[in-house]
Amino acid sequence: MTQQTIVRALLIAAALGILCCTAMAVTVSPDWTYTSQATVRSVSISGDGGLVVAGGDDAKTTLIGAGGAVQWQKGAAAALGAVSIAPDGSAVGAGGSDNRVYLYDVNGDLRWSTVLPTRIYGVGVADGGAYVAVGGSDDRVHLFDGTGASAWSYMTGDDVLAAAITPDAGLIAAGSNDDRVYLFDQTGKLLWSRVLFANVLAVALSPDGKYVAAGSADTKVYLYDRDGTLLWSTPTRGSVSAVSVSEGGEWIAAGSLDQNAYLFDRNGLVIWNQAIGTSVRGAAISADGKHLAFGGDDNLVRTFTVESPVQTTTVSTTVPTTTGIETGALSIASSPSGAEIYLDNRYMGITPLTLQDLVPGNYAVFLQRQGFEPWTGNVSVSAGATVTVNATLNPTAPTETTPTEAAATPFAALGAAAIAAAVLLLRRR
Repeated sequence: MTQQTIVRALLIAAALGILCCTAMAVTVSPDWTYTSQATVRSVSISGDGGLVVAGGDDAKTTLIGAGGAVQWQKGAAAALGAVSIAPDGSAVGAGGSDNRVYLYDVNGDLRWSTVLPTRIYGVGVADGGAYVAVGGSDDRVHLFDGTGASAWSYMTGDDVLAAAITPDAGLIAAGSNDDRVYLFDQTGKLLWSRVLFANVLAVALSPDGKYVAAGSADTKVYLYDRDGTLLWSTPTRGSVSAVSVSEGGEWIAAGSLDQNAYLFDRNGLVIWNQAIGTSVRGAAISADGKHLAFGGDDNLVRTFTVESPVQTTTVSTTVPTTTGIETGALSIASSPSGAEIYLDNRYMGITPLTLQDLVPGNYAVFLQRQGFEPWTGNVSVSAGATVTVNATLNPTAPTETTPTEAAATPFAALGAAAIAAAVLLLRRR
């Protein structure tokens, strides 16, 4: 290979590097570590990063300050599935397997608690503790006011595994076992919902309410804008159990059952990840994006400090990427209608049905209806387009009679005729 060829190859590689993405130089340094007595299932961090709250199988809500110093602990009657600290650091919420929601002030004094007919999986606290969003096994998203009174509740299709709220309580997000992300306004009006490809294990809202992040059992982290438009989805190597978003959607922290902690930029690029060595159950990032906290199965709360990143290249690209994607739709009908729809082996509903917000790509479609042969096909969904599938279902072939059954038929007919004749004779008498 000549020197000129080598130089040309290097220039092309450099050009492709500029086209593909924006490189971000970021330094993430370990801060303090706190050891709990059991699995840490949830962590939350104040807006300035000065306070971290943790909860888990030790049935304790623990508020931790600078250097990992415990400020206070409050016990519950059973393991805690969710904790949240108000962005302004003024209130702490918790909920768990004792079916009770707790709200404490910053000093650890109980402001209120209430019992629900459900295990608590998700809690989000607004500034001042003015509102608390809750999700649980009763399939409902609940909103409570600052006194613990119920403001509203909304029924989803399955257990609500995650809940989040903006500092001003203007928006409430929820993730459900029905594979959907939900966004509500403060009055409980559903603004939108989006279907993912597996259970939604985690949701988060940016403090300004402009972005909604979700983590799913399909291994992906998702980012939507305020209107429900999918901006990107990026896979990890395990179920995403926790997400958190900084101001303006600048940074997204995530924890995965692949035993890694992640930090994504606004474009969905992984700019940092740390092998934890155990399943990561909780993840939190401060509003300014400078502080991270993670909790997991090794009973530890780990915190990190993020130095201000410096952009080292600029974006100028028409090369397709997995970020900033536009979704497509798939409209499925069958004759006759009423067939069950499976997309990539996942049940989606009954024909006719239009599936929205699908990531562009190839999908396997399977339709089945009792009394008809199954229908299978492959479709390709394109960004900004709706693909139509019209399937004709063929009736299943009638079951063939066995020789014994066929031979018995004439005798059965003769018997029936004899009985009919006897009935007529009796009537004449």
